Amino acid sequence: MTTNMNAFQALLKGMREDFLAELPERCDSCDELILALERTPDDREAFNELYRGVHSLKGSGGTHGLSIITSLCHQLENLLSDADAKEDFGAAFASRALAYVDLLRQVETVAKQGKPDYSTIEAELETLRQLTLQRRKAGLIAESSTVMAGLCQKALEALPLQLTVASDGMTALAQLLHEPFDFVIVGRELKELNGIALMAALQAAQARNKNIPAILVSSKRDAVPDHVRFSATLSRDQKLAVNLVAAVRAVLPE
Repeated sequence: MTTNMNAFQALLKGMREDFLAELPERCDSCDELILALERTPDDREAFNELYRGVHSLKGSGGTHGLSIITSLCHQLENLLSDADAKEDFGAAFASRALAYVDLLRQVETVAKQGKPDYSTIEAELETLRQLTLQRRKAGLIAESSTVMAGLCQKALEALPLQLTVASDGMTALAQLLHEPFDFVIVGRELKELNGIALMAALQAAQARNKNIPAILVSSKRDAVPDHVRFSATLSRDQKLAVNLVAAVRAVLPE
């Protein structure tokens, strides 16, 4: 059993090292595609290839235990989506996108150290996040129903927010443990890890979002356990959209 475990760990280590060795080349490809978009903003092929590449890196970061890569790529994805929505791939976009890729290059160097310290990269990433968000707040919608997630996004579209959707509890927990958010909307009937369990786990952890304002959305009237804190509990009914806007405004005062 021990021999098999050692062999498995060696395999995982080798795969992680291969991923890190390929990272500079993948960063070069991202750079080229970003500059191509700046030159030709309507190049959908370049945009799609860039987005796929960043999304792939995000997934690989999680697979190899490099949460810093997942966080970096998540923010870069948001920047790409915003630029695409505004149809603005100008110099400001390119400069910021290239800055994210530069941080990815730094990860490759730090990850190879005996005791990797990503604190400097995390600080630079937070600065980039603030520049990208400007006056907007970042929110996570943890909801397994695509219809409900879409309803929440639609209800909040007039507010200065940047919203991310997680379709299951485990994905939401991983993001809340490693990425900065200003508030979270949690569906009680989440898959894999329900909303109550998600917030209980987060509040028990020594993580940056431990005390994040959380809004629970539920079709049930069961009481919430006393040890799990929510800023508001909303019912899935016809008034949800109006009540959700009010609840988000309440936890994010001007």
